[in-house]
Amino acid sequence: MRRILIVLSLLILGLVACRQAAIETINVDELSAERQEASEKVLKQNCQSCHAPFADTDTRLAPPFFAIRKHYLKEYPEKGDFIKAIMAFVDKPSEEKVLMKGARKKFGLMPPINLDIDVLNDLAIYLYDEEQPSPHQPGSDVEIQSPESEVKRLALSTKKVLGKNLMQALSKGGKDYALSFCNLNAIRLSDSMSMQLGSLIKRVSDRPRNPGNRATEAEAKLIQEYQKMLTNGEALEPRIVKTATGLKGYHAITTMSMCLQCHGKKGADLDPSFYEEIKKLYPEDEAHAYGLDEIRGLWVIALDSL
Repeated sequence: MRRILIVLSLLILGLVACRQAAIETINVDELSAERQEASEKVLKQNCQSCHAPFADTDTRLAPPFFAIRKHYLKEYPEKGDFIKAIMAFVDKPSEEKVLMKGARKKFGLMPPINLDIDVLNDLAIYLYDEEQPSPHQPGSDVEIQSPESEVKRLALSTKKVLGKNLMQALSKGGKDYALSFCNLNAIRLSDSMSMQLGSLIKRVSDRPRNPGNRATEAEAKLIQEYQKMLTNGEALEPRIVKTATGLKGYHAITTMSMCLQCHGKKGADLDPSFYEEIKKLYPEDEAHAYGLDEIRGLWVIALDSL
């Protein structure tokens, strides 16, 4: 047994060393149209949920790429240095590599994103070569123009709190620690945001991890409608429904790569042994076997004041 552990340790160290060597021998060539399109897709699927360019300061989970590119270009004006720095941080974030100290303090340390080295290399080239959209930051005196925009604001504000705490948990102790954290704190954090924002906020799914989050028949139907819209490339705008107690709003929850560590397909993104740990905490779990860009559930927001 001891010999097996030694061999496995040496194998892991070798893989880490190979990956680090690959980062040191980067490619700096301009991207072909095909690789640029692929990098834009990676950015959308893996990064945009947190680094959304047009999210306001109340809902943003991480700094926008406009700010990231600006800071890294200032510190690393040479293309090769820029690419190495981006790749090294995204591959293995650490306090020592943090360049944007203010963002670290505000959002916490980014968890590692498991990307193929060549994909990560192209992504870094894309960020160096391509201007990123400057974020729109509405003033604090901007009034909510519609129930739909209010639902979106409340959903994204709550997502920000949950996402920030999840990323901190991942950075602190990996997915095992994050699983325990979510089990103990996710509902409590949502309830806390409900009180803070003055509207009842919860998450539901047609394939819930916690049975208490199961969608109603009407909500399950809306999830399927959102999935068809997502598949067809349509915008996923909030939906407003009139109830006996007032207006209720729905905002779609979509999957990104980080979600798949706990909600992906077993044997692919979701490690089977880790899923056994999930089942210990959630014996009735249905919230797995998702892929990228799928509807995992809904934010449900009662717009009548608590």
